[in-house]
Amino acid sequence: MIEIPDQVEAVATIREVIDARNCHALLPNGKEIWGFISKDVPNFQLNEGATVRVRMRVSDFSYGEMLSAV
Repeated sequence: MIEIPDQVEAVATIREVIDARNCHALLPNGKEIWGFISKDVPNFQLNEGATVRVRMRVSDFSYGEMLSAV
């Protein structure tokens, strides 16, 4: 039996910084998502135009947890 993952990782480009831990970001296909840095992840600088790794749930691609800058 094939196991289906409940989360996937992707790369996104920051479009608009909301605050130190939240932003709007674009996936490579052009879909805009809400990006956030979890309190469990070390804080890193969010800059418009920067590329970040994001983890999203396969059931909802409208938001993603930003894991690190690329």
